[in-house]
Amino acid sequence: MSTHELTTSQAIRQRRSTKTFKNDPIPEAVLHELLSLMQDAPSSWNFQPTRV
Repeated sequence: MSTHELTTSQAIRQRRSTKTFKNDPIPEAVLHELLSLMQDAPSSWNFQPTRV
């Protein structure tokens, strides 16, 4: 994964709603990295129902 950093205004301006996705498989290393990041992400109202 890249370490490209965005400012808050860049993140807001570049935000998009994705309606279609490719059917390409996600490499296992990327999937593990995403799952690891998900565990550190904040949750709505600090609910913590996700277990990995």
